[in-house]
Amino acid sequence: MDPNSKVAIVTGGASGIGLATGKLLAANGAKVVLADQQAERGAEAAAGIAASGGDARFVRVDVLEAGDLGRMLEYAASEFGRVDIVHNNAGVNEGGQNLFDPGADYWERTLDIDLKAVIRATQLEVQYLRKQGGGGVIVNTASMGGMVPMATSPVYAAAKAGVIHFTRSLAYLAGEGIRVNAVCPTFTDTPMVRVAGEGAMEMMKREVGGILQPEDVAAGVLELVRDDSRAGAIMRVTVRKGLDYTFEPR
Repeated sequence: MDPNSKVAIVTGGASGIGLATGKLLAANGAKVVLADQQAERGAEAAAGIAASGGDARFVRVDVLEAGDLGRMLEYAASEFGRVDIVHNNAGVNEGGQNLFDPGADYWERTLDIDLKAVIRATQLEVQYLRKQGGGGVIVNTASMGGMVPMATSPVYAAAKAGVIHFTRSLAYLAGEGIRVNAVCPTFTDTPMVRVAGEGAMEMMKREVGGILQPEDVAAGVLELVRDDSRAGAIMRVTVRKGLDYTFEPR
């Protein structure tokens, strides 16, 4: 799908990968709705895209609330006429908790946001696209952490593995003109990752050969939007190999 003149929604769009994707889609002619809980930062992000010549709006959304997700879709349609592209990108990690510490409970929120919210959002988006007609593209943000063990973030890894296989299982929707794909980056320089501190950032760089910039991942999302042959595709984004695909048919 050529994003020019299409309408795109990006969750987690106030910063990091979501903001980079919003900017890139807008630069390629899409009308963009940034959805995020961070109202002030999100409004500033949309204004920044508009100042650069793009067409962008912001809507406050809690991805854990089905009502908010529904209103997000309706808002995009009310502002721009329809919905063509959705990037389900909002996510969190374990919040620095060790799963086995007494009282550790953040893992439930990690599962809720990183897996359950992606499933719920995709469910509502597919229903909306079917009702609207004309097909569409959904890109889910997973992670290379969903493909390899992560001793420091086992629940995050489990959630992202769920997103990967959930996405792969929806390849059949291409028969209706709705393509669902996932992008799986390695460590990326985002606010969520920077919370871990500089020492952890250096360790991440050593582990995978460097750290991605949000723009690297946004380029992968754009490719998944544009490439009409991709459905249920799992794109890896790494420092060493750039953009490539896994689980390809043999």
